[in-house]
Amino acid sequence: MTMTDIAKSNTGLEELATRIKTAHRAVRDAAKNIVQQAVAAGQALNDAKAKLPHGEWLPWLERHCELSERTAHNYMLLAANRVKFAIDADLTLNQALRQIRGGDPRGDDRPASRYDKAQATLIKKLGKLLPGDVEAAAKRTITELEAAVTAIKKPV
Repeated sequence: MTMTDIAKSNTGLEELATRIKTAHRAVRDAAKNIVQQAVAAGQALNDAKAKLPHGEWLPWLERHCELSERTAHNYMLLAANRVKFAIDADLTLNQALRQIRGGDPRGDDRPASRYDKAQATLIKKLGKLLPGDVEAAAKRTITELEAAVTAIKKPV
């Protein structure tokens, strides 16, 4: 290999190194911005849902947003709970969602009875809902529980 060949080869390698460093910086920046972008999308989704009549949210989401209901819900949850995690931290979406939802619910103070376990689960699930949906879900649950009690009390 001549000196000219080596120089040409190094020039190509220098260009590749520059491309690699640029791409790597973009990956790092994307990782830092992923939660911020999800929160921004969630805020816009929350605003859109507030402007739509009851029952129009999911059809609108399907027609206009090109993302699943689950993804939209997660973005909205992140936006509604953005004070619960460091938005500028290098978190993945799953890590941020885990911070909102809490870790493993089991611990030293596990409920002793089946009822206590069911109650703890229900309260935890209510805590995972968007703030605007909690009251309606709780009222619906109370109504269903009252109906179940009435049915259980009826003699056979």
